[in-house]
Amino acid sequence: MNAHLDWLGGFDPERREAFQRSLTVGTAGTVLLQTTISRVVQLVTLRSLGVQSTLPRKPGSGDGWYSQRRSAATTGAEWVDDTTEPTESEGSYTQVKFGFKTLLGRVKITRKLVAQGRSYGDVMAIELTGKAEDFAEQLEATSLTGDTAADANQIDGLLTLISETSGQTIANTNSATGDALFLDKLDNAIQITKGSANKAALRIYGSFKGQRLVNNALQAQQRFMDVMDIEAGFVVASYSGIAVIETTSMPDIMTYNPATPRLLAFTGGVTTALVIVNTVFTFYVELTPMTVLPLAKKSSQFDEVDMFLDIVLVIDNPKGATILAGLA
Repeated sequence: MNAHLDWLGGFDPERREAFQRSLTVGTAGTVLLQTTISRVVQLVTLRSLGVQSTLPRKPGSGDGWYSQRRSAATTGAEWVDDTTEPTESEGSYTQVKFGFKTLLGRVKITRKLVAQGRSYGDVMAIELTGKAEDFAEQLEATSLTGDTAADANQIDGLLTLISETSGQTIANTNSATGDALFLDKLDNAIQITKGSANKAALRIYGSFKGQRLVNNALQAQQRFMDVMDIEAGFVVASYSGIAVIETTSMPDIMTYNPATPRLLAFTGGVTTALVIVNTVFTFYVELTPMTVLPLAKKSSQFDEVDMFLDIVLVIDNPKGATILAGLA
């Protein structure tokens, strides 16, 4: 005879398991319950990598990118009589160096972690995925607020580089605590960005708050933000045919001086900013593209993998990017 009696009948496996648990938990407590663990490891972060995802990248060599710049002559041309000699005036030339900097991250996986029920491939994949996101977020943050004066090992970010050029920071308002976005100020910031007629090459970078302020200003005039496609298949909001791209690395707590105007600090205040760039003049230069390199094993306890790149952010023409500061 069959010693096993299928007393639950023809239940499907899921209903059978649920019925068995309902009978046993009441008498044996929760000790018989098996914890359900999701196979997906959640990366508990909020990151929108707008700058590094949408700026062009160019190959580099040597110790940096050298930008050759010409300042206009005092007299460009003049209207004269047919016997009058023109005023002789020549432009001046300077060379600006953007030195390469190294961004480095390391994945370190313990032997015991691998032994605790998960395959080496699973552990490695999770760690590399998480580390790559952390790595990219650091590049994104530095691409906006990096300052070699504060840390000589990092690159200068957009907010630092643009602030160095007089006239390329526009005050949205005379209030040091900022104000709602004025569209005529945004239009002004766009117009003073060199090459602004080529809207396909322009980008407006801002925080989620910054994009909301653009949207609010448009809705006040019964207008609405459109969407557009840009490189790599991104669908983004747009203002007057210019891509508006969100980044979680744009500070919303900046302090600025509206009289100068100039950003004073990336913390301690209540304002945010929009950055307008022309990608013809604003780009990354890579000496070493991002590389993932397993290291030689030096201990039985760990496996190590390095991620690194040598890179610099360049504004080749100082008038090719503008800050609109004082948004709140």
